[in-house]
Amino acid sequence: MNGSACPICRNAEDTFFLAKVLLNGTAEFALDECSRCRIRYFNPMPDDRQLAEYYVPVYYGGDWYKQLGKGMAFARRELAGITPGLFLDVGCSLGHFIEGIRRHSQWKVAGVEWSHESVQFARAQLGLDVRQGELADCGFEAGSVDYLHVNNVLEHVRDPIGFLKECRRILNPGGTFCLSVPNGWVDSRSLVNYYRQENRPGRSKDGHLFFFHRQALLALLGQCGFSLRKSYSFGIRRGLRALGLYPRWRRWKDVYEPYCADAVRLESHPIQLAPARKRPDWYYYYRFEQARLKFLPGLHDFALDFRLYLY
Repeated sequence: MNGSACPICRNAEDTFFLAKVLLNGTAEFALDECSRCRIRYFNPMPDDRQLAEYYVPVYYGGDWYKQLGKGMAFARRELAGITPGLFLDVGCSLGHFIEGIRRHSQWKVAGVEWSHESVQFARAQLGLDVRQGELADCGFEAGSVDYLHVNNVLEHVRDPIGFLKECRRILNPGGTFCLSVPNGWVDSRSLVNYYRQENRPGRSKDGHLFFFHRQALLALLGQCGFSLRKSYSFGIRRGLRALGLYPRWRRWKDVYEPYCADAVRLESHPIQLAPARKRPDWYYYYRFEQARLKFLPGLHDFALDFRLYLY
């Protein structure tokens, strides 16, 4: 049992230690679970310096043309039939996904990103409205966003409640909030298993700070003023592998091994775009529909990832 309060429900009585986890191969944290709201989280939360060291801005742009294609397919499939407005992508990286949307629809697009280098690239090379820093500090007016796209970001945020309340504030009352987030019950399983089997902390390969159980996620979203329109689960095979219900890769522990001291590199590198691979439009439509066919309606404990459409 751990005496520190849960950062979500503030419960300080029934929080339990699950494992030790590393960031950068050196910064060590406890992975705790709140028995009341079922959230799992880093304790304590990493500070600004530790996060800056983990998220070293290394962008090689290897899949930029894929992101353009995904944006095109998203615009013509996902956004079809919705009255155009402002599309905001939180965690937009170099901006090629929203550039694909801009090229193939009437939507205005904007992005939010942590990395100064990627923000400068998106602005200078693509002419996009991409803003740097915390969402609450980026100056979006209340109700100004018609489609809010948050893909694998919430689990990285140190204040999920504050972040979601800002999402609620800027979202048009008639707009859509598309949230993709890992199923924390599966996402944390390998870190816990590594610690218990190896008797030492595993390295967080993704830098996730929170691990949301489906019930806790729905409660949190409701607390922040959102209602659920529809939900899906995907990553079924990977989820079953993590739960031990499907054969695992024999060397699954490799990605959790701590870095060697001389392997931790903190310098950044220039953004380099790989040569484009020419693919026809139908290829990206096919890949989009192929991925969508693997979505199961509802939120299931055996899936690796969730997607929720909220309003």
